Amino acid sequence: MDKVLRNTLYNTVVQCRQLLERDLALQLEGTYGVHGDGTLESLEHLKHLDAVGRADRKAIDAALQHEEAGGATRKEAVERYLRESAFTLLNRLAALKLMEHPSRALIQPSVGASDQSRGFQQFGLISPEATRAQPDAGYRLYLELLFDDLGQTLGMLFDRSVPTSVLFPSQPCLQKVLGLLNDPSLAPVWAEDETIGWIYQYFTPGELREEARRASSAPRNSYELAFRNQFYT
Repeated sequence: MDKVLRNTLYNTVVQCRQLLERDLALQLEGTYGVHGDGTLESLEHLKHLDAVGRADRKAIDAALQHEEAGGATRKEAVERYLRESAFTLLNRLAALKLMEHPSRALIQPSVGASDQSRGFQQFGLISPEATRAQPDAGYRLYLELLFDDLGQTLGMLFDRSVPTSVLFPSQPCLQKVLGLLNDPSLAPVWAEDETIGWIYQYFTPGELREEARRASSAPRNSYELAFRNQFYT
């Protein structure tokens, strides 16, 4: 992959990260009562949450507590949870792009034409009842079922039982992210096996890596270990 193409991928990854983090932050606060400054609304005040929503909030709380146990402040824990949630989503979409590429054809086209992709169109024909009542015609449902199917063989990358899978981008945000990933200028990267490694490398803001390296020559916790060694994951 030449430098021009890597720069295009870098700019795309940064834009996707920013879109996803902003969108997920709004959901985290508006739906689950978890604020960017670290304030947590009590479950008793979140009357709109059903049993599934309450379980999701408890999973988020557990993830935040895990970060705090490692030395993070509550605010830092929320920031990390959002970043890792966005990272998880972008990785999954990128993996689908790589798998559906004609050079591999491991899955039906599912994201290359967004909700007009052949795989989703076939799903709608086979399961019209499952999609009819969905606000996005069932595209989120389709992607989540695809994640679950792939998770049986690929494990962690598509495992929706982890806390960072609670949030899912809104329909407008998802369409913007897919629009960026499907831009013609980026088309050559999806034939390259190294693309997923560059996405790992480019996702974490450079200033965060530099700050961590200035503070310590070695990773000080599991969070720093992850983003300082992402390219080799």
